[in-house]
Amino acid sequence: MGTLFEELLRCRLVGELLIGLLFGNLSPGTLLPTDKTLLILAGEVGVLGLVFEAGLGTDVRRVVKAGPRAALVAGVGIVVPLATGFGFMYGVSKLRHIQELEGGVDSGKRELSDVVIEAVASGASLASTSIAIAVTMMKQQGILDTAIGTLITTAAMLDDVVSLILLGIVSSIGGSGSGIRPMTVIQPLLASFGIILVGVGGCAALSRVKSRKASSMDGDTEIVDAQSVAKRVGDTGIHSEKRLMSRRHRNDIRTRIAVFYTRFASTIKLAGMLIAGFSYSILAEYLGSSRLLGAFVAGVFFSAFEDLKQMYEEQITDKVQPAMSAIFFATIGFAIPLTKILEPALFGWGIVYAVIASLSKLVTVIIVPARVSEEKEEEEESGNRGGRYGARWMVGAAMIARGELGLLMVQQAQAQGVMSQTSMVITTWSIVLSTLVGVGAFSFVMK
Repeated sequence: MGTLFEELLRCRLVGELLIGLLFGNLSPGTLLPTDKTLLILAGEVGVLGLVFEAGLGTDVRRVVKAGPRAALVAGVGIVVPLATGFGFMYGVSKLRHIQELEGGVDSGKRELSDVVIEAVASGASLASTSIAIAVTMMKQQGILDTAIGTLITTAAMLDDVVSLILLGIVSSIGGSGSGIRPMTVIQPLLASFGIILVGVGGCAALSRVKSRKASSMDGDTEIVDAQSVAKRVGDTGIHSEKRLMSRRHRNDIRTRIAVFYTRFASTIKLAGMLIAGFSYSILAEYLGSSRLLGAFVAGVFFSAFEDLKQMYEEQITDKVQPAMSAIFFATIGFAIPLTKILEPALFGWGIVYAVIASLSKLVTVIIVPARVSEEKEEEEESGNRGGRYGARWMVGAAMIARGELGLLMVQQAQAQGVMSQTSMVITTWSIVLSTLVGVGAFSFVMK
């Protein structure tokens, strides 16, 4: 189903979510086991891999190059959806619509802090942007490496980073059980900034060391070439002696270890990277941030290693990750009751919320300048063929689709007891519908 929806609508996760919705509402034990713990655990691992992969594909130099312009676009794309989402959900809750749909619970019995937290969680889920959808569609049109492609990917990445920080705060609020307190917000913020600083700083330091080594190797090339002729004469005798030594120590333990490592070097390196990323994810959650932010930053750190990135793409991205991601989005569908999602009232509120969610991201067209690149050729390739404001509309349309991270935040908020089932259904509807709108609008503007 994911492959089918990818071909038809360029939105793979909708098909996977639909399958989870259908299978999750069957009677227990019909086609799925009654205890879905194993499937949910596999989905959690899958989303960690998905976020780690997003970090692994981040180019820190591009982020720096895009600079304040992308940060401004991302800031508007976060603040406006967060504010409008909060206002909508808070208003609907105060009007007792949520309580009535939940089963007639008196709104006076709900604490004001619970209503506020639920509205914040719903608005925070709309602050994210699907970088995976944007990158895939721009790659198909051949504009990913242009100035506007860099601007969109950087702004979307910054949106996701802030959304992950918000997810850490929401999870902390839900886990505290005592509402909003100063440390409930401050601790996740400090932990998140620390996690980001260590990971991104380490990546930048590694990149500098590699560039220095590359420059020093280039400077020493002439010396090496001048000495190579002189070494060849003496190497003949040395090589013969080394051959004798290797034969004598062939059964040595160190030799066996070296041979074993050489044979399985790629597997060992890949396993080490995955263990380090998983450990950093656990550390982030232990410190009060989000484990997904830890996985993302760990991916950014390892993005400096080209060989590890290639191994991950070959062994995980192409073979394992699609199935794990599909299981995760299906498990989100498990939590959505089919009887509720088909109710006219919930469906109607979801459509209204989707319109608000789409317009709140489209506001970013005001921030984007008419000319994104100073070079005329690149400007023509990156979107201004459709008129003076082509680049602006392209950025605005690209930011509408929420995708995987928005659904993840809704799922986490409901799991933490922060969001009611009815609010979760309305917010999920808005994310799915706005994602479809965003895919269609972005495709239209690019063409």
